[in-house]
Amino acid sequence: MIIDEATIEAFEVDGGVAIRGLLDLPWIESLRDAMPAIFEHSYDPLARSQLRQPEERTAQVVQSDGMWRECEPFRRFLFESPIGSAAATILRSTSVRLYEDLLLYREAGRENGAPGWHRDAPYWPVKGRQLANVWFSLESVTADTGAVRIVAGSHRDDDAVAKATVSPDSEPDAARTITFEAEPGDVVVFHPRALHSGYGSAPDRPRRTFTIRFMGDDVRWRERQAFFHEWMRDCGLHNGDPIDHPGFPVVWSASA
Repeated sequence: MIIDEATIEAFEVDGGVAIRGLLDLPWIESLRDAMPAIFEHSYDPLARSQLRQPEERTAQVVQSDGMWRECEPFRRFLFESPIGSAAATILRSTSVRLYEDLLLYREAGRENGAPGWHRDAPYWPVKGRQLANVWFSLESVTADTGAVRIVAGSHRDDDAVAKATVSPDSEPDAARTITFEAEPGDVVVFHPRALHSGYGSAPDRPRRTFTIRFMGDDVRWRERQAFFHEWMRDCGLHNGDPIDHPGFPVVWSASA
């Protein structure tokens, strides 16, 4: 699929775009088949973030990351599917590195467990504008069953606004909200600085969504005190360093 200039400009203006049919059905089926292996390394994200006590843990929402290290079908998907080249094209970057791979599984009929309206990038130990989340679902998603929603233009908010705490009960201006309903094979590329959300699952099926987070040419290390992934604390990168580390592999490069 060719990503045209209008799509790139829409990402730059709004902070998110849908690329319809980017992933062929065999790629989707390969991930569906790999789910048992992926679940072997899943965890409760709220418990890991110390937001839920051990006795409160449930299987309603589980998460996996680092799948490219543990699961060969996912590794093959990451490095051989079109998502890396799509992210690089959208970012106008000559290459993209993986920041993080993520699966979020929500049981059928569940509305809880979503983080509400939030931004990703302010909590990452990196800085730069060439950042992208590539999001897709193994099931059809609608506004009521987990479609990604973003606030258009919010990725261009200044740092003070981007780092401000968002009330869990807040709802942004509906006129600025874009909802990306999607079918399996569609991907949504949105900027991790954008204010976004996605709630619930369908009553008759779970919601299995992947978010692959990419970094482009201008991204540099930003030292932080807190890390969600502890291995990043000791990765040896210093403030302002280019992201040249095997834990952040190059997924696609124009020179390859």
